[in-house]
Amino acid sequence: MKSAPELWELLDGELQLRHWSARVCDGDSTVEVTARQPGRLLAWRCDGGKVKVKLEEKGFGTKVAIAAKADDGLKEARLDEMLDELAEPQRRPFSAV
Repeated sequence: MKSAPELWELLDGELQLRHWSARVCDGDSTVEVTARQPGRLLAWRCDGGKVKVKLEEKGFGTKVAIAAKADDGLKEARLDEMLDELAEPQRRPFSAV
């Protein structure tokens, strides 16, 4: 299980946002962040629709809610893949201390 700060780190990167937008919207569409509350909420608009990801601490993990509104062309099936990707453990190489 990941904490809200760990998930936020995955969400808030520009490259990651473009990656998800390309998968959920129409390819290489422009991305416009419409709402950003660090650690809690990220919403954006891309060609084909709007996506909002909300994070809430819940017990020993984090509740992730993804909402989307399609203008046209939004690939709703990709939203489940986005949730799965956020849930996967991140593999990081060991480092010497």
